[in-house]
Amino acid sequence: MLKSKTVWAAVTAIIGALGGYFTGEIEMGEMLQLVVTSALAVFLRHGVQKSEEAAADATDAALDAASAATARLSTPVAKKKSTGG
Repeated sequence: MLKSKTVWAAVTAIIGALGGYFTGEIEMGEMLQLVVTSALAVFLRHGVQKSEEAAADATDAALDAASAATARLSTPVAKKKSTGG
C-alpha cells in the first residue's frame, strides 16, 4: 500500500494542509476539509484494492470448481460385478 501514488498524494496533501494551517495561510475548516478528503481517498483506494483481490480469488475458486467437476464427469465410473447368489 505504501507504493501507491494515491497514498503518497494524500500524505502530501495532509502535510500541506497542516502546514498551511499552522502558518496561518488557511483556516481550520479548510484544513479539516483537506485532511478528511485525503484520508477518505486512501481508505477508498484500499477498499477498491481489497474488492479486486476478493473478486480475483472468487474467480479462481469458481474456475477450480468448474475444472474439478469437468474432470469428474470425464472419468469413467467402475461398475460393480454382480454375483449371482
